[in-house]
Amino acid sequence: MKRLLLTAALTTLTAATQAQAFDGARFGTVAGHGGVPLNVVQKGEPGKPGVLFLHGFRQSYLSWSAQFGADLAKHCHLVAYDLRGHGNSGQPWQAAAYDNARPWADDMAAVIQASGLVKPLVVAWSFGGNVAMDFLRLHPEVPIAGLVLVASPAGLLAAPDASSAKPPRPVALDLAQAISGAERTAQLVFGAGVDAGLRSQLTAASLRGGPYLDSAVAVRGAGANADLLPQLAQQHVTLALGGRDAIVSEPVARQLRAALPTARVATFPQAGHALFLEDAAGFNALLDELHCSPGASR
Repeated sequence: MKRLLLTAALTTLTAATQAQAFDGARFGTVAGHGGVPLNVVQKGEPGKPGVLFLHGFRQSYLSWSAQFGADLAKHCHLVAYDLRGHGNSGQPWQAAAYDNARPWADDMAAVIQASGLVKPLVVAWSFGGNVAMDFLRLHPEVPIAGLVLVASPAGLLAAPDASSAKPPRPVALDLAQAISGAERTAQLVFGAGVDAGLRSQLTAASLRGGPYLDSAVAVRGAGANADLLPQLAQQHVTLALGGRDAIVSEPVARQLRAALPTARVATFPQAGHALFLEDAAGFNALLDELHCSPGASR
């Protein structure tokens, strides 16, 4: 019984500690494409160098707890939002709300404008890289300071063998199956270096999106953004890669480095897919160097 009480107390303490990452943060709602409400969180003074964070598929703004809870907000204006269909943002049930570039691109543009970001550094994790590509494709008039692709091929690489590509698996309508799937995915995404309490929160948050989201996004295949590679050559791009990433494996990472030969490469050897959580200190130092510190080249 004492062990159970101690475990419960530690879990509660961990959850409270994670919640403190957003102490002092400002939450609001921005109307995205088609009027979809987007949950936006900001920390730091507007007017300071801006950083816009894009989370991964079926994740949320909570992914960036280790960034919002650090000293970055003293030097930068941090902004994150729940992508449409994710977290506390609106969840349209129409496939057209997800299966093409326009909604994602317009959402991102709306958040940049509403939060007052001027030439922000865009930090895009996993599927967030695809959203960043949508934005670059459809809103080239909005300048950014640079792009950090975090464990994200961003739709830039073709499938290894398109002829053998399998069709998307049917989406589970059974909630119990969805929960089991979320737990299995969490084992791949969040390594041992991610705090257990935060991992539980992120796994639970991944269930906020409905099955329609999976079906609509599945039609946007690998290689869809390969035509943007020349445009990326004109941007300040940094590839942040985890040495133990079970999703973006070393062969994929090599392909990405070859596709973007002018990009800076920052490797986190002991981290996996969620490298910004597993090596938060190293990742935050990278953002400081790129954009937030007074001596950063912007």
